[in-house]
Amino acid sequence: MSALHVLLSLTLAAAHAAAPAPVPGSAAPAAASAVPSRAELGRRALETVVSQLKNDDSDVRARAAEVLGYAGNPAAVPMLKTMLSDRDKYVRIAASRSLWELGNPSGLRTVFAIINDAPAQGPVANSPLVELKVISQNKIREKAIEALAWMKGEKSSELLYKLKNDVSGTIRDAAARELARLGRAEELAQFTDALASEDEAVRYEGASVLGRICPAEAAGALKDALSAETTVRVKMALLDALACNPAAKEAEEQLLKLSEDANPTIKYKAVAALSGLRSQKARARLMAVADDQASDLRLKMTAQKGLMRSGAAPDVKTAGAALLSVRQEVQLEALDVISFFPDDEAAPLLQQGLADANVHVKLSSALQVLRRFSKK
Repeated sequence: MSALHVLLSLTLAAAHAAAPAPVPGSAAPAAASAVPSRAELGRRALETVVSQLKNDDSDVRARAAEVLGYAGNPAAVPMLKTMLSDRDKYVRIAASRSLWELGNPSGLRTVFAIINDAPAQGPVANSPLVELKVISQNKIREKAIEALAWMKGEKSSELLYKLKNDVSGTIRDAAARELARLGRAEELAQFTDALASEDEAVRYEGASVLGRICPAEAAGALKDALSAETTVRVKMALLDALACNPAAKEAEEQLLKLSEDANPTIKYKAVAALSGLRSQKARARLMAVADDQASDLRLKMTAQKGLMRSGAAPDVKTAGAALLSVRQEVQLEALDVISFFPDDEAAPLLQQGLADANVHVKLSSALQVLRRFSKK
């Protein structure tokens, strides 16, 4: 039996087991006939993911590999192992992470090999073409460093400190970032201090890094920087960093003010940051955004996410409308909100997502189906 058939059988069995037993003598509601059973949804979801493992687009293959890991079914291990030899290194890294997620360390060697594959240093300046290849190679190494730190945690610190002496600034910065993520105060200080720089580019890079590692200790520095910042792109990066920061309430007053900003992107990012707060002020602002008929669908969705975190009922109608948007970012925002919906209300929307023409919407829908209706 192939790995796909094994994975399908395990997914279907788990979906059958998770489905509620029918009450003797009861009839299913008429509307339910339009929604497949959990087992059928599971089948469609899994086939959607597996069909993308050989997509010509390496980004899609990598995302499909990630979904197999996040879904948590160990039967995916054989397929992920074959992806360790994919022609694209980003796909190999994604497969390695997913294998680790499933309790299989066989991708570690692949990750180490990519990190150690440093570009050759010539005796003279590189030509522009060679320099572009060096930049590309180091970006791949950076991704592998991030994966290693995630996989090994504290055990990756020795190598990270060594990589701080790499000839590439990209690699040195990546090592410092991952050490900061691991809690090294001296490394984190480099990025929080950057927020006060007179150089806009330095402030932007500092905020961008803090948006990737989301340390609670940086909330105060982010608040101060947001109050003083005048440039739009740095404000956006600061808002992204606050949106994932567990101590973002420190900046609540600034977020409330910016949630009414004339710039629609600033407004959206401020609302996204507010959606993680639990205060009465934040909830009132989120309700106003969600109820405003003039609000952009993506804005309404991120407000709804915050409201649901505080116990509000799901807005199925708005989520369904957002899933029909021609904008991928709106559809993915809707799926993020749908992840908070009860199974019965989520299932029809996830069925809709699986049938969407956008492959990223399909894969995000498939991941939710597999997480909801199959057991790890």
